[in-house]
Amino acid sequence: MKTTNYSAAFRQDAVKKYLSSDTSYPELGKKLGISSSTLHGWVKKYGSTEPVKKLKPKKIKKWTPEEKLEAIIKTSLMSDDELGQYLRSVGLTSDDLQSFKTSFIDSQSTKGRPKLDPELVKLRKEVKSLNSNLKKKDRALAEYSARVILLKKSHEIWGTNEEEQ
Repeated sequence: MKTTNYSAAFRQDAVKKYLSSDTSYPELGKKLGISSSTLHGWVKKYGSTEPVKKLKPKKIKKWTPEEKLEAIIKTSLMSDDELGQYLRSVGLTSDDLQSFKTSFIDSQSTKGRPKLDPELVKLRKEVKSLNSNLKKKDRALAEYSARVILLKKSHEIWGTNEEEQ
């Protein structure tokens, strides 16, 4: 492997170009004819004397629950190489994927009964009370009907008393 010695001026010029532009290490390395790792090393070494390049805020995609589940399913049977490539292509880390899995599992394993809507509980109590009142009224009506029938039959058998009328 051939090693090339670059002058200090060339190194500093390359670092200045990197810090003043929005190009990546590989892009600038191609333009200058050097490897991206070499350029990275120079920026680490000589970049401290230059003003620090402002980092662009990383745009984090907001993942919907459906997209999270799809990512979990897609990656479940991937090899490590395929997984790494997929994660880079969608802008995730393995920690992100793991957090998707744990949040999905936690959401599926609810402990105990789910809480009922308070309005539903109130309506169920009201229905129970109304049913109870209806049964009481049915029994009272049946008892009154039985008394009327017995009274009629007793009048038929013994007749009516003139005093009662």
